[in-house]
Amino acid sequence: MRFRDRVLTVAVTIGTVLIGTSVSPAAADVAGPVVLLGTGGVRWPDVGTSTPALQSLLDHGSSGWLAVRSVRATTCPTDGWLAISSGRRAADSKVEIPERDYVPSRCREPQVQISTPGSAGTVSNWPTYQDEATAGSFDAEPGTLGAALAAAPKTSAAVGAGAAIALADHQGRVARAWPGRLPDDTGAAPANELAADVEAALKTAPDLLVVDLGSVRDPAQQAADEPSPTGTYARARAEQVQALDQRLALVLAELPANATVIVGSLADSGSTSQLQLLAARGPAPLGGSYANSLLGSASTRQDGLTQATDLMPTLLTAMSVPVPVEAVGSTLTPVHSGGSAASRRQKLDDLADASTLVTPIVPWFFVGLGLAQILIFGVGSLVWRRSRDGADRRPLLRFLRAAAVLFGSVPAASFLANLLPWWRSDLPGLAVTGAVFLFATPIAALALLGPWRKALLGPMGVVGAVTAGVLAADAATGSTLALSSLMGVQPVIAGRFYGLGNVAFALFATGALLAATAVADWQVRQAHQRRAALLVVAIGIIVTLIDGAPGVGSDFGGPPALIPAFAVLALLVAGVKITWRRMLLIAAVTIATLVALGVLDWLRDPGDRTHLGRFVQTTINGGAFSVIKRKADQNFGILFASPLTVLLPFLVAWVVRMLARPAAWGLRPLQLAYDRSAVLRHGLFAFGVMVLLGALLNDSGTAIPAVAATVALPLLIAASVQALELQNGERPTSADAPPTPPPPPGSPASTTAPSPGGTRG
Repeated sequence: MRFRDRVLTVAVTIGTVLIGTSVSPAAADVAGPVVLLGTGGVRWPDVGTSTPALQSLLDHGSSGWLAVRSVRATTCPTDGWLAISSGRRAADSKVEIPERDYVPSRCREPQVQISTPGSAGTVSNWPTYQDEATAGSFDAEPGTLGAALAAAPKTSAAVGAGAAIALADHQGRVARAWPGRLPDDTGAAPANELAADVEAALKTAPDLLVVDLGSVRDPAQQAADEPSPTGTYARARAEQVQALDQRLALVLAELPANATVIVGSLADSGSTSQLQLLAARGPAPLGGSYANSLLGSASTRQDGLTQATDLMPTLLTAMSVPVPVEAVGSTLTPVHSGGSAASRRQKLDDLADASTLVTPIVPWFFVGLGLAQILIFGVGSLVWRRSRDGADRRPLLRFLRAAAVLFGSVPAASFLANLLPWWRSDLPGLAVTGAVFLFATPIAALALLGPWRKALLGPMGVVGAVTAGVLAADAATGSTLALSSLMGVQPVIAGRFYGLGNVAFALFATGALLAATAVADWQVRQAHQRRAALLVVAIGIIVTLIDGAPGVGSDFGGPPALIPAFAVLALLVAGVKITWRRMLLIAAVTIATLVALGVLDWLRDPGDRTHLGRFVQTTINGGAFSVIKRKADQNFGILFASPLTVLLPFLVAWVVRMLARPAAWGLRPLQLAYDRSAVLRHGLFAFGVMVLLGALLNDSGTAIPAVAATVALPLLIAASVQALELQNGERPTSADAPPTPPPPPGSPASTTAPSPGGTRG
């Protein structure tokens, strides 16, 4: 087979893997009407014997969690209804309390103007919703659902103000609306009044019925600077949920048996953002039924987890209406069918408890990890300067190296900790910390006790490889370890549910680069310089495919940082001079790879696309600039969030200067490591390229350098300490003398010397 044919075969094979070979099931009209019953502030822990209607949905239907995060940290009911209307994150404006500043947590009640029940209605404050969406960064367009229904055409009916918001067209008008009368403290509207409006709406035989059941506000979760709730919302949370369950039972009794019913809590109950209840029953849009299962969607790829933006695609797909390209969600599907209601409840409890309990632990974890690394660096500096007698400090050096390797193993262990149900402990903070060190210890032992332990970069390479391997395996198997982990994704934020986000990318890329550096160093010491460069290229290709492949890493901002970093490392290892022409070639390859990954994902069924393919569609629609602007705004927002973050660029510049000239800064052990390894300096330069581009090209990318340092810094300290140990073993009475051992056969005499074959320009 000719070389060209081989390349074509490999390309076709990779394309087939990335696109996927499965055919998505065709959508078809469900048997009966499609019904959305919306509420707010209701969670599965609220459900029990006192809420029989909700309990029945858990026992016999499909259940899951709904991530309702909108534009702000907490989501109001209006925000949730607007997410259904637009298929994207959208929100009402902040509410101003007279004589006080804006209070973000204060929610404005949705309102609709109806002349007579069943007639056309107009949503109040609709121009405000549109203005907020236009000024926002999520390209939301309220009225998208209503416009899609009108174009189909499909009939709809709205019961309640929130339902009118969901079904309104671009002008804020809804064809048929009922007030959806909810009971108040005076008892002016009995619970059955809402059911009566639903009965009247069903007589018009709508294809889609949306009902606003009313929301729950938790008095215990109101912000300190917000006025105390009054009226219905002043009642205890449990009482509000029971009243809502009674309304739900009456509404469900009005619905035909063949209806596809979705019950979703679309908003938070107060100032704390939490996952919300979601349930469904009846025929499912893509086949099967919502019964005895969990709920999932392609937008999260997590059993039991969905997003508010999944509701519009689900409603439209159930009626065989094309989903607008503006919608970013996916259709709700029954997953993990079978099993008991108790097992489903346990799964839901685990998802919620891990998400809730990890949130307050994460800041302490990062502070502790940072302080530990500063302590290691400080102890190392004291040890290096303490004595001129190398023999006296060998035990302390060995301890310092072991501690550095252990802390370098912590990031990988923080993901593996989710293999244990630490969130079920009465002391979750202590339990997760113990789980982290339980997994970090064998990783460090493998690095320190294996046959590579005597190699200068051996432990670095092993920990780096394990870190990259853990994250790659997790991404390929659904990102279950990353979900609600200390350094992973948080479902309540709803930024990413699978693949490699910024933090995971930083750890994955750093681990892979350090492993490639160690492998290249090993080969150079064996006088195989060309093989070392080829191995770096091979590792770089594999890592880039894992990071960028749709459905695996699904990372659009990772490849443009990985490709240049590995290319630079390969060129430096090969002794090839980096010129402007070669830099332009690297940039061209990077862009071509990004385009290929994005287009391959875009060619898949719209419901199966990751954000790579959706970005291609956004570009086609002319919205690429808005996405890029949002990412830039997020980066600058983080950078200028506090005086400490403003100092981050200066801190990075200081670290770069220290790494470039360690001897001038008193870091003699690092200089010893440079002298003993022909590749270490090259690896650190490539690492710098990776974190710089990663920080610039990713939303919230300013976190990438700091996260990457949690792996790189301890392992670099370990390599420096080992270089000092090796010198002490060779010259125990002259610890401060310059190193004299000759370089390994075939390796450059110094990091600035040309390669054995000369430098190729």
